[in-house]
Amino acid sequence: MITPVTGPDVPEVVLFILDAGGGHRSAAKALVAAAEAQGRPWVFRVVNLQDVLAPLDFGRRLTGRSMEQTYNAMVRRRQTWFLVPLLRVFQWLIRLRRSTLCDLLAAHLGERPPRLVISLVPNFNGVIRDAVRRCLPGTPFFVLLTDFADFPPRFWMVPGLDRVIVGSERAAAQARQIGLSAERMTRTSGMVLHPRFYPRPGPDVRARVRRELRLGEGAFVVLILFGGKGSPEMRPLSEALLDASADLVVVAVCGDNPPLYDSLAELEARAGGRLHRLGFTDRVSEYLSACDVLVTKPGPGSLAEAFHQHVPVIVASNAHTIPQERYNAALVRDGGLGLTVRRWRDIPAAVMSVRADAERLEGCRTRLAALPPNRAVFEVLDLVEAELASADRAPAAYELPRGRVGDGSSQGTDSTQ
Repeated sequence: MITPVTGPDVPEVVLFILDAGGGHRSAAKALVAAAEAQGRPWVFRVVNLQDVLAPLDFGRRLTGRSMEQTYNAMVRRRQTWFLVPLLRVFQWLIRLRRSTLCDLLAAHLGERPPRLVISLVPNFNGVIRDAVRRCLPGTPFFVLLTDFADFPPRFWMVPGLDRVIVGSERAAAQARQIGLSAERMTRTSGMVLHPRFYPRPGPDVRARVRRELRLGEGAFVVLILFGGKGSPEMRPLSEALLDASADLVVVAVCGDNPPLYDSLAELEARAGGRLHRLGFTDRVSEYLSACDVLVTKPGPGSLAEAFHQHVPVIVASNAHTIPQERYNAALVRDGGLGLTVRRWRDIPAAVMSVRADAERLEGCRTRLAALPPNRAVFEVLDLVEAELASADRAPAAYELPRGRVGDGSSQGTDSTQ
């Protein structure tokens, strides 16, 4: 057993997250768990940016709810048609109030200065960059993308970052496009996954989980996973999949969504053992190993987990898809890693087409197996350790905008964010 590092002299690394969606917190949890398991000589401190910026919460001012609550409610209700214009208005508000936002962040960071600051959130990275430069000169600021690609402008990547950490070649190219040099960009082998995905479950785990679910070795199993909160269409989708074939088996992970879990009870009861509903679980890696196809939304977390375990995926991409996840659906389609359809109603037919075409299914698995082994969570830890161990860090090549940031002036409208 490794004893966690503690004490006043232990370096601290701040991880900024938001709970708008679950990917930011999930990545932070993965990094914390991996660092603790390996006994790394520093500690991560996870900070919700919403808490720091609460006095200036744009979402609460506009809707009476926090920006996290507003975003999550829109996604849950599939009110995503207006996300792009809403995003641009939100980014304009950030630029408008940049000076005050920088004041709040600088005050927070100054109370307990970290040795390194890492952002796992989009939109605010220009403000965080300037707050770090102002109150912690010489302290490095990294941005770790939890999406496969950026959604420019001013979403994930901005000029003047000490380092940007990306998990795809598309994101690496985007970093170069905005002028970030190769020395300031790290390309990891994939997206950050929780250490519970290592080592990757093998045939023995697949056989054990199938026995647990009372499935035959030859059963064709579809895993439905729509994020940590599930999704309303999981109920009709499960029914449609069961109706598509009399010997298809469905495992539906409802996540932290009791109403959805309860709504599947009646369907499970009459499915004759062909539907298995699950609530929130930390055994996703095991259930992935037991399935033949994953049906999911094109979120980076679920896709990265499936890619890691060589499970073909079927996703829907249309006007309702979150803007920053639309590239992910193209990645699946163009990479031959599964199928992309227009509507969730098309998913049962897509599943049946994959099942009926053994050559196509095996081709997907072969291409998935050819992807680089994903060691991103450990690569990020190595990067952090190397940064903290560096005795003489060169000064950042970024200069603050003219005027004193945080003085209440109008300098906060800098177009570079």
